[in-house]
Amino acid sequence: MRKAGDFNEQKKALRFWNYLKAKGVDSSLEEDDGEWTVWVADEDDLQIATEEFNEFAETPDDQKFTTATPLQKPQKEEQDPKPKGPAQGFSEQNLRDRWQKRERSSGVLTMSLLITSVAVYLLSGMGTNKEILKGFYISLQSEGLTEVLNGQFWRLFTPIFLHFSPLHILFNMYWLHVLGSQIERLKGSKFFITFVLALALFSNLAQFFMSGPLFGGMSGVVYGLFGYVFIKCKFDPGDGFYIDSFTANIMFGWFALCFLGVFPSIANWAHAGGLLVGLAWGYGSALRWNRGKR
Repeated sequence: MRKAGDFNEQKKALRFWNYLKAKGVDSSLEEDDGEWTVWVADEDDLQIATEEFNEFAETPDDQKFTTATPLQKPQKEEQDPKPKGPAQGFSEQNLRDRWQKRERSSGVLTMSLLITSVAVYLLSGMGTNKEILKGFYISLQSEGLTEVLNGQFWRLFTPIFLHFSPLHILFNMYWLHVLGSQIERLKGSKFFITFVLALALFSNLAQFFMSGPLFGGMSGVVYGLFGYVFIKCKFDPGDGFYIDSFTANIMFGWFALCFLGVFPSIANWAHAGGLLVGLAWGYGSALRWNRGKR
């Protein structure tokens, strides 16, 4: 997805977005803090969308923007048709090839989370140095958030950087890269960091209140990222996210096995808290789009 332009009025944003649709340009509309952004799905359409946006900015009331009617699809779309049929009320998109062609490098914030997690893992003696671990736990008390209430607010978030085995950190860092890179690239840094902090907060609190303070790991955040991408793929495919069904089944299967106790010493409530927030956030976003409010 590439940005075509920003608007501070919903009416103008919708008018321009409808105009692009009429020209056969696959695009989506997103609202963030009162600002509306039009995103172009196909990078090949970016130049024409940018030129049209510049013209629209000068004469938004021009007749061509107010009376646009759908035009014939470009030849390239006839050669590579998209799947037909409804996708639960949302426009169905062929996103697999588009996603596979995109760069897979981590975004700046995603890479920062990766580096911080690895650094903490090494500094803590791969999760064995109890003195260092104490500074990252949400609390050192089994009841109440004494340290947080005394001003150590960072403890609400820092457990996500703790990992206790090579498999633990490898699993979490791999999925942080795969899922976090998608979200940061498509939704932007501001959304991504806000989302990660929300996932960390809810997953850490869920684990603390259900199981106590001595836990750590990025998996609550990872499951939140997964839940968001999964729902967006299912209900809002035009936003450009992609995850295949096999991977989704693996993630849900691992979640279930851990909750059933097949694998002990797992922060299951962090998984659950993060997943629920991610699913709800993704569905809310898709629902706003489906109702034409985004």
